[in-house]
Order: sequence, then structure tokens, then C-alpha cells
Amino acid sequence: MPNTHEQRQQEWTQAIEADTEAVAPALRLDHGTSPQSADPGRPPWRTIVESMVFPLFFAVMFALCYVSAFHSPTPRGVEVVVVGPEAATTTLVDRLAPTVGDKFDLETATDAAGALDRLQNREIAGVIELGSSMNLHIASAEGTMRVQAVEGLAQPLAAAQGVELNVVDHAPLAADDPTGTGLFYLVMVCTIVGYLTITVLSQVAPRMRLRQQMGVLGVMSVVGVLAAYLVSALFVGFYGASFATNLAMLAVVIAYTIVVGLVSILANRVFGKAAIMVVMVLMIFVNFPSAGGAFPADFLPGFWSTLSHFWIGAGAVDAVRSIIYFGGTGVGHGLLVIGGWFVVAAALLGLTQLRRAKAADAPKHLTS
Repeated sequence: MPNTHEQRQQEWTQAIEADTEAVAPALRLDHGTSPQSADPGRPPWRTIVESMVFPLFFAVMFALCYVSAFHSPTPRGVEVVVVGPEAATTTLVDRLAPTVGDKFDLETATDAAGALDRLQNREIAGVIELGSSMNLHIASAEGTMRVQAVEGLAQPLAAAQGVELNVVDHAPLAADDPTGTGLFYLVMVCTIVGYLTITVLSQVAPRMRLRQQMGVLGVMSVVGVLAAYLVSALFVGFYGASFATNLAMLAVVIAYTIVVGLVSILANRVFGKAAIMVVMVLMIFVNFPSAGGAFPADFLPGFWSTLSHFWIGAGAVDAVRSIIYFGGTGVGHGLLVIGGWFVVAAALLGLTQLRRAKAADAPKHLTS
């Protein structure tokens, strides 16, 4: 009678070997020819050609996504409020409307305080206040390109009326980060930490349990985010914010990194070896152009601008920008986006766990 323990151990070893071949097919460069019989002077052209799919995919997706999003940054519906006497503001807006087209969404108001509240609440891009001198109220932290567009609208108006233009910045950028891209790059790096952690685990430990994957992901999210933050601080400082504010921002970025990892785990379970391409589409090629970090969302083409309302990277950038530069004003939208992705990813992962559990129980029922 065969030794049951030895038989099970042999079956387990064969299963591991099969999984190893599945996740690392490049180890068999000759596609079935044994290493001893392969011609050492003949390159494995079939394997080489097949492996070139990945860099070609990378080139096409970068060109398709990044160039399509950034090739022609133009303001689209940037909201600006003109404040002053009703007759003067109405006349000015009526005269400007045909000129600006759909680039700006111009409104009029007589209450300067109310308009400034809307600016500080991140509802509008600028306030042009008419008077003996023209005051332009902006928030640089929303993006330098947006500020330049609003200034480009106000400067000719001031010149035409023969008055001086005074620019008042209600949310200035940190002195060490004058372009405002520091936070965006931090989110970019942490995205890579999240998905690379799971990609590496899928290669070196393909049979690791979900609970163990989550543990590694949690540790790497904290360590990776802190490492990226501290290294970037050498160049951009701490964004001119307090310790508590930076701590709150880091908590959001860590949560974001964990959600990116969850999506990567889910992709690995659903798509197998093709998961790396799926995750890169979701988290690199779609995520970064729509994030509003390089260009404001209202300067992107319609497709990319629409994505910025619910895509995870845009939610993260919006949330950390709210925390650092606006005292938390408007942070709810970004947190809602990150939380929504977490709920969906966790629910779908739960379903895959149930399917695996049922698949594991099926042989037991057949043998009982």
C-alpha cells in the first residue's frame, strides 16, 4: 500500500513546480527543447519576439495616454467670478463672453466676501474684483497653469481700464515647491510602491495567502511612503505645513498605497500572468494623466477630465492638496474616491476568496 504522506508530498511538489513554470515562463527560453540539446549558438528568436510585446505595449500606451492627455492643455470651463457694481460686471462679462468662448465660465457677483469664500472652498478658480484698482484673487495651490490662465484673462482687462492689477494669493505654494508638483510626484512614487510590492510577491511567492500578502503590503506601504516622503523632503521640504498636517497627509497617502496594492492583488487573481499589464493600464497609463497633478483637470480633454472625478490617483492628489494647502477644505471628495476604490476592491477580493474556498472543498466532497 503506497505511503499516503509521501504521495501527498510528491503531489504538492509537482503543484509548486507547475506554478513556478506558470509565473516564470521565461526560464524556458527554448520552448520545450532541453538545455542540453539546445544549440548554444542559436538565439531563441521565438522567445525574444514574444518578449518584445511588453516594451511595445509600454511604448504604445505611453504615447496613447500621455500624449493624448497633455498634447494641448487648454482651459475648459474655468470658473471665474467678476465682483463689483451689477451694471459694470454685467457689461464686462457680456463683452468678454464671445471672446473667451468655453475656456472660462464667467459669473457676476456684488458680494466680494461670498466670492472669496467660494475661492477658498475650492469651488472657483479666481475672483476679479473691480474698483479703482483691479484685484485678482487666486489660489496657486490649485495649479500654476490655472493661475496663469486667470491672470491672462485679468491683465488685458486692467490694461483696458487703465488701472493697476493687484494679485492676491489665498493659497500660495510652498517656497521649495514653486510648481506644486511635489505632492503629485509623491503620489506617483507611492503608486509604484503599491503595485510593485504585489507584482514582486506574485513572482517570488505565488502561493502566499491573502492575509500574508496584506501584511507585507501594509508594512511596505508604511515603509515605502515614509522613504519617498523623507527623500523628497530633502528637495521640497515639508510643504510649509505643520507636523500634524504632514502626518494627516501621510495617512491618506499610505491608505492610497494600500488600495493600489489591493487592486493589484485582485488583478493577479483575475488575470494571472497578464495582470502586470492590466495594473499598469489602471495605475500608470490611466491614473497619472487624469490625476490633475501635471495639468489641472479643467485643462485636460473631455475623457481625461471626466476620469479625474472618480479615478483613484485624482482622488489622492486632490485629498493631499486639500490637507496641505487648504486646511482640509474639500478633502471629503478625495477621501470618498479612495474609500470607494477600497470598498470595491475588497468586495471583489472577498468574492475571489469564496470561489477559491469552494474550489478547494469540491475535491473533498468528491472523495468523501
